[in-house]
Formats: sequence, C-alpha cells, structure tokens
Amino acid sequence: MTGVAARFGIVAVALAIVAALSPTPDRVTDREVYEKTEARTIVQDCSDLHCFRVLVPWVLGVLPGPSPVKWKAYSVVCNAAAAAGVFVWCLTVGFSRRAASFACVLTAAGFGGLYTLHDPYTSDPLMYALGPILTTALTTGRFVTAGVVASIGVLAKEFAAAPLYIFAGASTLGGRWRDALHAFIAGNFAFIVWVAFTLTLMLKFNYSYGYASVTFSKGAVIGLWLDRLSLRGVASAMFNEFGPLYLLAPAGIWFAPADLRRLAIAALPVAAVIAYVQQPDRALWNFHFLVVPFGALVLERAGDRLAAATLATFAIGNLKVGAQLPWIPAARVWLVASCVCASVAIALAMSRRAGEPRWSLVTP
Repeated sequence: MTGVAARFGIVAVALAIVAALSPTPDRVTDREVYEKTEARTIVQDCSDLHCFRVLVPWVLGVLPGPSPVKWKAYSVVCNAAAAAGVFVWCLTVGFSRRAASFACVLTAAGFGGLYTLHDPYTSDPLMYALGPILTTALTTGRFVTAGVVASIGVLAKEFAAAPLYIFAGASTLGGRWRDALHAFIAGNFAFIVWVAFTLTLMLKFNYSYGYASVTFSKGAVIGLWLDRLSLRGVASAMFNEFGPLYLLAPAGIWFAPADLRRLAIAALPVAAVIAYVQQPDRALWNFHFLVVPFGALVLERAGDRLAAATLATFAIGNLKVGAQLPWIPAARVWLVASCVCASVAIALAMSRRAGEPRWSLVTP
C-alpha cells in the first residue's frame, strides 16, 4: 500500500536514534531471563513468567551480534511495524490518510513503545505490532492467516490471541455471526497452541511461573503493583500510559466508524483481565491500536497546527518518561501541555460536528 513502507522507514530511523540515546536501565529488569533463553533455548527448572515467552529470544539467539544491540533493533523494528500497522488499520476502517497518519505518529510516540526502546528485553514490541496487523487481517476476512500468525505469536506472549477474541466479540455485537464464529475458532486454535506449549514446558522441563499472575485470588500482579507504589505513584504511572489520549479517545468515539466502536467495547473485558494479571501501566499499551485511532479522529478535525502541537508535546514528554532520555527537561510539563492542547482540540472538533449524523452501536 502506498506510503506504508515510507512511514515504516521514517519511524524506524527515528526510533533507532532514540534507542541509541536511551540509557541502560539502572534497575532490575527481565534481561537475565531472556538472555538465558536466548543462549540455551531451554532453561531447565526456569521459574519465571517470562520463561514461557520464548519466541523472541529464540529468534534473536540465532542472529549474530551483541545481545543489547539485537534486542534494541528488535524493539525498533516491531514498534515501527506497529506504527505502520496502525496506519494500514485506520485506512482499512475508512479513515482519511491524514487521520491515519496522525494515528501512526501517536503510536510511534506513545509511552509503551518508547519505554521498550529503553528496556527492550520483553515480548511487548512484537505484541504492539501484532495488534493492528491481526485486526486488519480479520477485518479483511483473512481468518486463517490471522489464526496462524496468532498461533505463532502466543509463543512470544499470550496476548497474541486477544485480538481474535476481541474481533469475535465485536462481530457478535454487529450481528456478523459467521465472522464471529471464524474469529472465535481461530482464537481457540491459538489458545490451544499456547496451552499445549505451556504444559509441555511445565511437564517436560519443570518450568513454573513463580509469579503473582497465577495467584488470581490475591490480586495477581496488580495486587503487588498497588502494594509497591503509593497512590501518587499509581496515578502517575497510569497517566503516563496514555496521557492526552485519555481525553482524545473518549471524544473520538463520536466520530468513529461503528466497526471501531464495537471493537473498543469488545476489548474492555479483555483489557480488564490483562491489566489484572499483568502490570497495568505496561499491559494496557497492548491495546494502543484501539485507543489511538479515536484520538486521531479528533486531531483531524482540530486543524493541522493544533494537531502538530498536541503530537509534539506528547512525543517530547514520552521521550522522557518512556525512553528515559536524561536531557529532556520537565516531562510532566510537556505531558500536561499535551493534555491542554488535546482539550482545545476536543472543543474545536465538537464545535465542528454540527450536522453530522448520530452514531449507533450497530449501524455504520
């Protein structure tokens, strides 16, 4: 598709520069777990949730070069693919190229992606790319392709099956029963692959989670996360996750096509589960491909100058809190400024929607 390769290339170059400038984390990360899997393929008696997320370290393990370079390159490529994938996804559901471009920039400059340039030892970048790619495939009727890709993706992280179930739920809301059934079957296939692979590692190689996400009755990961942080810390972490998108996305519902609205509704229970069993300030960016497009629709109606100001302040703030670039000053100032710009954009967009038809959940 025209422009996709160019956008991927531009974003990849920009993210590569950011990755090179981002310092090494000064705290404990999951690097050791992933590097052991990268080096040994199978780590007998491995007891960590990330032990089961083998696809990325297995692939990177066969490539030459220093581990940090390979992992940062992987993060750059996947986040660039996520941005380009959101561009294609937006065009697929009827966005203008301008709105799709705004969504592409919002994805590339978001906290979740930029943070993985700082700490690339995670399967998250691949999930960020698979979200829009799988949803586009499902929307265009390529259920077998989506099922196969998701079945491979679950070897990196179980979230890879989520877009299929979300699409099945959205299709049910829209009365498209055949599509719902196909997506549900594809999702179940990916889920079965994940369960079979997980049980194989547990029974044959004595893998275990050793992690709170399996202790559902005690709050899982979110319970530990809330115990570890103050109320202010929780609020700050959650604000950083989406920043001005907390304002833009709800407003964008008024301008979004029915397919996107249904997908967002169907994603709510999935997001609740993911946020419960994982660290929510990291987990929720997996749903960027459903949040960002709503914000882009508002910026499209607000005018280029205001959109540019919102995108610029959003990106600068996230370069600090996400990529952890030390020379970016006053991250909160930039993120608050982006929220102010977003508020003005919403006011302008709403003032210009007079005469537009009211939307419903079912009709396009």
